[in-house]
Amino acid sequence: MRIFSSQALVAIMASLLLTSVASAQEEGEFWSDEDVPIVPQNFKITNLLRTLDLSKPFVREITSAAVMNVAEEDVNEYFFPVDQAYESNLAYISAENRKTKEVLEVTKDPEFYDAQFQYYKVKLSTPLPPNEKVQITIKTTLTNMIRPFPTHVGQAERQQFVYFGNPYALTAYPANKQKTTVITPTSVLEVHEHPSEVDLVIKNNQAILGPYTDVKALEHGIFEIQYQLPGAVPHVRHLRRDIEVSQWGSNLAVEEHYDFVNMGAELKGHFSRVEYQRNPLVVREGNVILGLQAQLPKLAQDIYYRDEIGNISTSTVSHQPDNIVLTLKPRFPIFGGWTTTYYIGYNAPLNEFLRRVAGTDKYILKVPVVVPMKETSYDKVDINVVLPEGTTNVRVVMPFGVESIEHSTTKTYMDSAGRATVTIQALNVIEEHAQDMLIEYELSTSSYLIKPIAAATMLMILFTSSMVFSRLDFKIGGSTLKK
Repeated sequence: MRIFSSQALVAIMASLLLTSVASAQEEGEFWSDEDVPIVPQNFKITNLLRTLDLSKPFVREITSAAVMNVAEEDVNEYFFPVDQAYESNLAYISAENRKTKEVLEVTKDPEFYDAQFQYYKVKLSTPLPPNEKVQITIKTTLTNMIRPFPTHVGQAERQQFVYFGNPYALTAYPANKQKTTVITPTSVLEVHEHPSEVDLVIKNNQAILGPYTDVKALEHGIFEIQYQLPGAVPHVRHLRRDIEVSQWGSNLAVEEHYDFVNMGAELKGHFSRVEYQRNPLVVREGNVILGLQAQLPKLAQDIYYRDEIGNISTSTVSHQPDNIVLTLKPRFPIFGGWTTTYYIGYNAPLNEFLRRVAGTDKYILKVPVVVPMKETSYDKVDINVVLPEGTTNVRVVMPFGVESIEHSTTKTYMDSAGRATVTIQALNVIEEHAQDMLIEYELSTSSYLIKPIAAATMLMILFTSSMVFSRLDFKIGGSTLKK
């Protein structure tokens, strides 16, 4: 079964891509067959299995490699290359020992870097002796790697996507054998471009590329797969989280502002309310978003939700054993390419997130970096944490690398010196980033008196001024003070 009726257009696209790659190779923008990887060639891959999961709006890749130490000494560093063209798309990377399931440390390597690749260094738990083997599994998640094709669909039509990628698993070391399995959400798929030296196997919702033998390091090719992706592609262009800590009131106030868009195929023509009401089930099988869900702490209270013109949409709160699910139903269905902006807020008991280090004035605030919506990616996340007045020695511990961490001061009502504020900016955030960040700070007992002293001083000034002005005589020719 062919997904698209216009195969000529697909062929032209593939041809143009192949031509551009060939041209780039001639001009030296890509590597040539004679290029030698700059990382130490201490390993050889005996077998590699790669899984490319396209069943979600973002691409998840799992590479499991059996590697052997071919050096003359023990080695404890394995390098994993990422094409520089996709470096900005890489949202998450992790590694583990496949046999023991032990998590391995992964860091971006600053030494082995060039215009073509960014290398990530995987540190083995114990050095690997010569001629010994270890199995390493590396998981990556990339966003904005798939495109709707066609770009526009009807109100009740299902959307298809196209993905261009490398049929070979990109490695820094040669491989005796490797194989790639592509998983799609449905059995409606086609592979139009792939290396011709091996047969392509399509079974149900999987396409198997390989096995390929004697694959060189940094081997690269092109394959194109077209497949059906049911449902919407939720995406947040900007999320701003404002968190305010009040130790006087033992309260944590949170407010989140969303700039939301459906990245699915855009709606062809105009929206028909009649068709939407007539065939609601058919419409829901397309890529429309009828509601949004947010997970809140289980003790959250005073929950509110607003969109651009007020709270005229439907929202419901459902209490679960571990959290509260806030379901938002916009006043209009969100089709592909449509956007909406809104914000939600709530209060929560501070003792659920803050603890004091015994015998000291040090406090540790533990809050999630982000509580992502299901299958949603975030371009930019800004987190503003306002700490109590009098806070000193603020230190931030993030579970992953972020773009920036800035310290400033915020003045609110009844403040004198202002409150210490931490502003954190993270880019390309996904579900795997739903981890806790730690903010350590010191707040002495005497700092609790800053606000009441400031309030008492202001009241004293107010009463004194009132007493003075009440004794003034503003009559012409009268005395200035009453006797």
